[in-house]
Amino acid sequence: MADDDNNNNSSASANDEGNNKKGNKQRKASKWQALKKKKKEQKRKKLAAANGVTDTTPDGKKRKFNTWNKKYDEGSVTPHEGSFAHPEMQKLFDVKIVGEDVVSEGGETDVKSDAEKKVEDGTTESSAAATEGSVTEATATTEASATSVDTDKVPKRKLACLVSFLGSNYSGFQINSLTKSLHAEIELGLYRAGLISKSNFGHPNKYSWSNSARTDKGVHAAAQVCSFKGEMIYHHEIDDFAKQLDAMREKVNECLPDDVRILDFERVTRTFCARTSRDKVRYQYMVPSFLFCSPDEARKAFAADDVGAASLTDKKMTPMEASIRVQDDVSPDVIKAARAELLNYRVSQETLQRLRDGLKLFEGTHSFHNYTRRMGADNASATRYILKFAPLEPVLVPGSEDQPETQWVPVQVTGQSFLLNQIRKMISAAVDHARGVVSTERVTQSMSKDCRMKVNVAPAQGLFLDRSFFELYNKHKVTNAPKHGNQPELEMLDWVEEDEKEIPAAVRRIEEFKNQKIIPHIVREEALEGNFVKYLYAQDVLYAQELYSLIEDDKDKE
Repeated sequence: MADDDNNNNSSASANDEGNNKKGNKQRKASKWQALKKKKKEQKRKKLAAANGVTDTTPDGKKRKFNTWNKKYDEGSVTPHEGSFAHPEMQKLFDVKIVGEDVVSEGGETDVKSDAEKKVEDGTTESSAAATEGSVTEATATTEASATSVDTDKVPKRKLACLVSFLGSNYSGFQINSLTKSLHAEIELGLYRAGLISKSNFGHPNKYSWSNSARTDKGVHAAAQVCSFKGEMIYHHEIDDFAKQLDAMREKVNECLPDDVRILDFERVTRTFCARTSRDKVRYQYMVPSFLFCSPDEARKAFAADDVGAASLTDKKMTPMEASIRVQDDVSPDVIKAARAELLNYRVSQETLQRLRDGLKLFEGTHSFHNYTRRMGADNASATRYILKFAPLEPVLVPGSEDQPETQWVPVQVTGQSFLLNQIRKMISAAVDHARGVVSTERVTQSMSKDCRMKVNVAPAQGLFLDRSFFELYNKHKVTNAPKHGNQPELEMLDWVEEDEKEIPAAVRRIEEFKNQKIIPHIVREEALEGNFVKYLYAQDVLYAQELYSLIEDDKDKE
């Protein structure tokens, strides 16, 4: 009996202790809730005082304040300094936004929507009618105006946008302060077409902007993908949704320069993000065939050089110093003469096979710390996965009256993501492998984590983004199809060619822009500027002794 009493007493005390702990937690939670409520009440009263109103409505309810909308509507936040909504960008690049789109000197914009203007128009008409003594008619007019506002409201939808562009006239795709970026140019076109409202113009976060890739300065794209919340401007005019999107595409293209084209719009899910939803990306690099000539043939082509190239080969310099030396010291006549000597070069099948072997070395998961800038081997971001890296068949590009036809070798690389300058450095190493300048062992060694090696970077002018893939997003659409009558809820992003399937219209537009705009532009740019000839001069004349040398070896010599 005594043991039972002891057990009962111990269990009772345990229960009391548990109840005390529970009670303490509840009291602490209640205390924090009361404190949180008190702070919220103080903030609400402070906002009411700042706005010169009471903290309660006439019917006794607590007044609500939307501080986020107030923040933007009062113009307290200026547009992004890289957007053409900013006055400094308009002055710098002489962009005029006329009529109702004019930005005030203080950086504030008139953010009233069309619906608000209609309400004001209705109010004005009502006042005029009241002045004439027709109060009933004025009330009817106001009610009709309010009804039309609700009816004419344009819905917003999350859209994926397929874009092609030439990057020569832009600082890159990413929007940056006081520079002409492709994002800023596209945003201006969307705004002028009506897909972005005035209150959102200059604030990318407000229309949920995202892009699948950030191309560098001078890099082109055949299939860049962006996502944003756009206004369906033809919602009340066109019933068919696909035709609405097509009409919007044509409207935006009317507001864009010729070197930027919108190829397609597709509606996507609310959570879609062009950057995070992309599975992989494919780039293409156009290599002129004369880059495959041997170092002796390259030096022979520059025999007319009066700079004293023979003495320069003994001097150590970085790739940056070599490229600057080419720009400053090598005369245009030397470049022109060397180009005329090299244009007739044609790549052999043996060289193409060595190129295939060299490119295949990069496939798989490797550390590419030697193929980017300012990144050590211990950085996890240096490890990247290359799915496929291979050349296509050489193509002959027709010349002009004063220029002969030239041969180019297209090279395509597909991967999940790439580092800064990674593709251009891999192309440089693979081309040198094909022409016998660097061995297979040396290229393989460059991807080992215990190695620091000097690798040159090929010109940006030959690179362009070829395709963006969204396979997991499309697979998710198919998986959820049974929930929507065995039909995908929204259109899939099938902007790639597939065997035994009809080529989508958007893919045909991609190939048309690539073959009629990008590739001819690369060829013309090389004929005018000679960037690949200058690269070959820096590679084989100025920088030859430094290429693929180990940085550790240099330290040991010192």
